[in-house]
Amino acid sequence: MSLIETRNAYDVTADTYSVSHARWLRFAGGEAQCAFEGAVSALLRPGMRMLDAACGTGAVARRLLAGVNGQVDLVLLDTSQRMLNRCSGIPAERVLGCMKCLPFDDDQFDLLTCAWGIETLADPRPALTEFVRVTRPGGHVCLVFCADRPTPSLVGRVLRHSIINSGRGTFLNCQNLRQLAETAGAERVQMLHCTGPAAAMILHI
Repeated sequence: MSLIETRNAYDVTADTYSVSHARWLRFAGGEAQCAFEGAVSALLRPGMRMLDAACGTGAVARRLLAGVNGQVDLVLLDTSQRMLNRCSGIPAERVLGCMKCLPFDDDQFDLLTCAWGIETLADPRPALTEFVRVTRPGGHVCLVFCADRPTPSLVGRVLRHSIINSGRGTFLNCQNLRQLAETAGAERVQMLHCTGPAAAMILHI
């Protein structure tokens, strides 16, 4: 899916995204989301500079900020202006931009998160390269994404079909993504334990 198509898809669904995404988490992606947020919370410290790429409505950022009393220099980035508008109450810099060409200098962030964003790209390699580039040595990139793994839930299978057919993303092979992250420059890639049609990983930079 092209950048324009992705932006248009999320502009159209900005007002209803939270409801549909909550359904996905309940029936398919919740375990991966919990693993992802637990890992990020363990890494996050007051005073860190953090980028939330493909921030969406800012729901993840709000929960993470609550854990450190908002004492983080946070930047929110999304390709959809309507999604960024939903983040207006978050104490953060909001940037309209694309994951494949981040508008930041090298080594700018201690922590970078991307929740349910990398799978919206036709090719994740440019975004992974950018994620590594803007993250400082010793920092971390945390991802949670739709994964090409079976789900025992009928509702989960229906939701998977809906995501693919709506053009909002694909389901990524975990091993392939891991290899791409290593090629992009990650020192080490750690898969988090979770099941179902979703996965979470940490890139150690």
